[in-house]
Amino acid sequence: MDHLRHPTQDAQQQIQQALRLCPLFADWPPARVAELAAASRLRRYPRRTLFDVRGSERKDVLVVASGSIEVVTTNASGDKYILAVLGPGQVTKLVLLLERVPMLFGCHAREDAEIVHVPGAVLRQVLDAEPMLWRGLALFMLRRYRRSVEILESQALGSVRRRLAVMLVMLAHRYGAGEAGACDTELRMSQAELADMLGISRQTVSKELEGLKAEGLLGWSEGYRQISLRDIPGLLRVAENDD
Repeated sequence: MDHLRHPTQDAQQQIQQALRLCPLFADWPPARVAELAAASRLRRYPRRTLFDVRGSERKDVLVVASGSIEVVTTNASGDKYILAVLGPGQVTKLVLLLERVPMLFGCHAREDAEIVHVPGAVLRQVLDAEPMLWRGLALFMLRRYRRSVEILESQALGSVRRRLAVMLVMLAHRYGAGEAGACDTELRMSQAELADMLGISRQTVSKELEGLKAEGLLGWSEGYRQISLRDIPGLLRVAENDD
């Protein structure tokens, strides 16, 4: 069960901070961010909570304020596919800006998480009131689309090693590291979760991770539950050039 934070001044400030952390809203005029925050709510979800299911009628765009979530779906046999893992400042369900679009994925709290629920109708109203903000949204979605195409290309044509490198680089960007990011960028990501994201077995992921570790590109800790990206430029070269 989620717990709704009352819209106190402190909660409103936390919501605004979360929105500012999101690249989509980072350059918005303060008055527009405040307007959006006033209509939004902050909810807390304990670890492992499935708080937004496929086909849900809830029309909220979600921004992660703290913790992390999985955007996930399962089939009738219980097989799980993780579309994305999102941390603080990341946003999902922007597709709800299109009316009457069924949701194909749900959301699952990987750890205790605080999520800003932004009513999709209010977001559309704010965008319409200041049309230049639509331009920023379009550029944001085009960048996201380009990354999605890169991932699809690597999945269709790349080796498992390359697909894994692409996924790790993408996750590094989501957690704030650039292409030349500092060493030892930590991802709280298990081998099983990577396998679910890539649609392959955990044993295959383990073998490829061992190879990348032997090359000095990776390390891990906490019983294989945390991956250390020791050489992001090296991973990027594998992602771009590996056969």
